[in-house]
Amino acid sequence: MEELIKRISEKLGISEEAARKAVVMTADYLKYKLPDAFDRQVDVILGLPEVTEEDVKELGLFQIP
Repeated sequence: MEELIKRISEKLGISEEAARKAVVMTADYLKYKLPDAFDRQVDVILGLPEVTEEDVKELGLFQIP
């Protein structure tokens, strides 16, 4: 995930923190749109660590209870 964040940050001229949020939000959107069976594959492909509850609240991700 770090490589992807760095590339997005450099290409778009945004901070790495903003790029990280964009990656997490994109992954969450993909998980929302794809069947549940693909959740783990999205994490593996993007190299995502576990999304924390703080990320969910801060970014307004789809799995908010």
